[in-house]
Amino acid sequence: MSDGRHIHLAGIIPLANLTTDFDLPTPECLVLVDPGFTAIQKAVFECSVAGCQTIWIIANDDLAPMVKKVVGEWTYDPVYYSRSHSAFPSEHRKEIPIYYVPIHPKDRDRRDSYGWSVLHGVNSAWRVANIISQWVVPDKYFVTFPMSAYNVYALRNSRAKISDFENNFFLTHNGKTVKDNEHLAFTMFSEDFLQCRRHVNKTTTREYLNPGPEEKYPQEKLPLAERWSARTFDFATIFEKINEKNSHKMDIDWYYDISKWSEYQAFMGSENFIQKPSKSLTKAHTHVKLPYREGEINDD
Repeated sequence: MSDGRHIHLAGIIPLANLTTDFDLPTPECLVLVDPGFTAIQKAVFECSVAGCQTIWIIANDDLAPMVKKVVGEWTYDPVYYSRSHSAFPSEHRKEIPIYYVPIHPKDRDRRDSYGWSVLHGVNSAWRVANIISQWVVPDKYFVTFPMSAYNVYALRNSRAKISDFENNFFLTHNGKTVKDNEHLAFTMFSEDFLQCRRHVNKTTTREYLNPGPEEKYPQEKLPLAERWSARTFDFATIFEKINEKNSHKMDIDWYYDISKWSEYQAFMGSENFIQKPSKSLTKAHTHVKLPYREGEINDD
C-alpha cells in the first residue's frame, strides 16, 4: 500500500493496431458506451479516476487528430473537481495532461501488435519525462483499454492499491486478468516493462533464420508469413513477465470485451451501464493559445 510518498502514475491507453470485428469505416474507439460518451472518453475518465498524473494515448498519425478532437489535451481529476468541504472548490482542481504518441516506424510491421502499443507507450512516457527531469519520470504505469466495459467508478476506492510503490494491481473477472487475453486494466513498473520487452524480442522470429553452428552470419530468409511473429503476439505472450507476486487484485461484478460485436450487443442490451460523467469531465479541453501572433512580439 502507499506509504504517503508521492508517486507519479502515468496512464497508458493503446489505440494503435486495435482490431475488432465491427467492420467500421470510422475508428472503433469512438463507439458509444453511453449517450454522448465514447469508448476512448471512458478510458481517459478511467485513468483520471485511478489517480493518473499524466495520460498517454498511443495512436498513429492517421488516428490521433480525430481522437484529440474528442478527448482534448487535458482533463480534470474527478476526485478534486468538486470538493464540497472547500470554500473555493475550483482552487483545488487538478488538471491531467494528455499526450499522443505514434508507434515508432522501426516497429511497424515488425513488433506492432496491440499489446506492443502498451510497451511503446510506457517507453515513450519514460523517455520524454527523463529528457525533462528525473523528478518527473513515472514511477508506475496504469494501463487500460477503450474496448472494455465495466464499472470504472469502482476504481475510486482502489486508488491507494493502484498507486502502491511495491506491488502491481490487476482487475479480474471470473479469475481472469489481462494475462488471459482480457481487456482488463492493470499496472506495471519499469522493471516489468523491461522484462516484457526482452521477452518479446527473444521470442519473435526475424527476417532470417538463426545461423547454424558453423555459420557466422544468418544465411537463409524465412518465408514472408513467418517473419516477425511479434506482429501477432497476444496479451498473454506480451505481458507474461509482469510480476504478480503480492499483487492487488480487484474482482469486478460484470465485464464485456466490446471489441467483439456480440459482446458489445450484450452490453448494450443488458442492465449494466457506464454513466457519462459531467460535461466538464468529458469535454475536450485545449490549452489557451498565446495572445499574440508570429511577428507581433515586442522585444522591448
